[in-house]
Amino acid sequence: MVQIKFVKEIPIINGAYKKDTPNKEIGYQKWLVRKTYEVEMEYEITAKTKSEANTLLEKEECIKVEDVDGYGETYREAITGKHINDMSGDEPVSWKKIEECVPRNDEDMDNDYKPFINYDDPEWSKDNFEWYKNEDGTNIKKEVGNGNTNT
Repeated sequence: MVQIKFVKEIPIINGAYKKDTPNKEIGYQKWLVRKTYEVEMEYEITAKTKSEANTLLEKEECIKVEDVDGYGETYREAITGKHINDMSGDEPVSWKKIEECVPRNDEDMDNDYKPFINYDDPEWSKDNFEWYKNEDGTNIKKEVGNGNTNT
């Protein structure tokens, strides 16, 4: 005889789902880094902070004209680079944050489609108004509005 055990769903508390145990990708950020050598390389780096991204850049940056594809301490920290233009000069490095992994806004059909923030199923956002982290990994302080707060 087989017994079936039913597990109670994790409740949505204060408008958030799994806020205490969020997905591990939440908080990672992406930067588009353009650094000039005798060739110009463009890197897309994923890391928790700009400092970690810079460490990964220094470790993996391309000195020869070839593509870069590497990882940091985990598979989530990644760097890819490609040759985009031959140049010579000593131009500075430019940094531009392009994406951040953020909790997803969701609705619960079992709860009359009330909106909540789903920390278990994040998404990558290119919209800087949705970002939660500064480049150094600290939280962005946001104003209360439309039922969404972030401190």
